[in-house]
Amino acid sequence: MEVKELQKKIVEHVEAWDKKRGVLYNEELAFTHIVEEIGEMAHEYISEKARRDEYNADEFENAIGDTLIQLVRLANLRGLDVEEVVFKILKEDVPR
Repeated sequence: MEVKELQKKIVEHVEAWDKKRGVLYNEELAFTHIVEEIGEMAHEYISEKARRDEYNADEFENAIGDTLIQLVRLANLRGLDVEEVVFKILKEDVPR
């Protein structure tokens, strides 16, 4: 699957989910959700190192997926093509 196709599928999925819940999504909600997911990822990362009884590998994996989904959603709300954004960075940041 190409990145453009993945972005399209993610956007279709989250828009259907929002419609079902009656939510009008915007950039502020997307950004807040990204921060929330990063917090969940951080909690699991710290738990793996210091509080092993609280660590949940599935929750860590889920937080990574949710973060990616929300990043793609925010990019789409801003009219950005994720593939173009990433490849631009990779092209400009060539290791020397």
